Amino acid sequence: MTTVGTPRLITHTAAELTALLVPAGQPWCENSLDGPARPPEETRAARFIEPFLAELGFDTRLVGRTETRANLVAAKVFGPGPTLLLNDHLDTYPAGPPSRWTKCADPFAPVVEDGRVYARGTSDTRGNLATLLRAVAEVCADPPESGTLTVALTADEERNGVEGALYLLEEHGLTADAAITVEPTAWTEGGATGVAIATSHTGHALLDLAVHGRSSHIWRPDTGVNAAHLLLEVLSALRDLPDGWGASTVGLDAGEPGMAQFTPLRASARVAIVGLGPDVTKALVLQRVTDIARDLTGVTATVDVRFAPGPTFVPGTVALDADEPIVAALRDSYTDHDPSPARLYAKPAYCDTIRFRHAGIPAVTFGPGDDGWAVYDESISVAGMEFAARVLAGAIRRFLRR
Repeated sequence: MTTVGTPRLITHTAAELTALLVPAGQPWCENSLDGPARPPEETRAARFIEPFLAELGFDTRLVGRTETRANLVAAKVFGPGPTLLLNDHLDTYPAGPPSRWTKCADPFAPVVEDGRVYARGTSDTRGNLATLLRAVAEVCADPPESGTLTVALTADEERNGVEGALYLLEEHGLTADAAITVEPTAWTEGGATGVAIATSHTGHALLDLAVHGRSSHIWRPDTGVNAAHLLLEVLSALRDLPDGWGASTVGLDAGEPGMAQFTPLRASARVAIVGLGPDVTKALVLQRVTDIARDLTGVTATVDVRFAPGPTFVPGTVALDADEPIVAALRDSYTDHDPSPARLYAKPAYCDTIRFRHAGIPAVTFGPGDDGWAVYDESISVAGMEFAARVLAGAIRRFLRR
């Protein structure tokens, strides 16, 4: 009999696996870029998933800086040859209030409707993880005679991978000849759908801005400098950053409780900057935003710009060539299942792929999740998962047999 404790990976469809994986370890795997309210505990999810890979003959290990934030690393040697790394992550972004979900009363209780699975983590990234496991099961059912397949399921991806991919690369010695991160790259255009291959990624930063003005009575605003008004001007100007950078205000604070008769002395905001290229530095981001802020505030107020606490700056990556072996393996496998060629693009988001590329590993991102990142009613296509699993399995075989 198949139970959660004794999984039979080979018998589960991607949709069934997604339904099992979504609630695994939740809500303890929720993780926020600006620091979670509760420290994540990805070990709960890692322990749930470990038997699926052990069942297929993988040597599995839970490794991490702390017991509660483990990464699951598994390897299976088929023979001499290259090593391919498959990656996905165990944490999710927060689900938010259940009342804001319309498809499922509990965001961790999946609902299937019109060919899609709805729940937190379906698209990012338990549905992609299910796709990865389905592909691995297919490969093990008809294994190649060469190469090593490594699976690294990481902690802390939602906060740029310090406890996950970076830890594995820098302190655990993780390496490979190439890597595929199974994260959202699906697209929809008109009536057509597909799964693209991200050969590069743009980076991002999270900044804290504070404007200090001069408080005045609301009846005499002319005698003061309203910090909130100046901050809003700065935030408006940041919407027109050059070089493809984009800015989003993700937090605001101004005024003091019980002081509504007076204009704010101080106003602050947290701003996310996206679209950063591979050559962008922390100094450049800080200087560009500071210059804009000071040009607008002038000498009437002071402004402070700094990076938010934590790992809040990640540069982008240089695109891999279309004939890079891992890209070619995915492209060729794609055309085995779809007459249309796979699309290559730059993914405008962080994935652990970035950390692998910075470490010198040729790495791409490919997965059936949607790049739309729904705040609520997150979902993934059942057909998309099955298609991506077949493509991924074919790419694994091609790469390991080369």
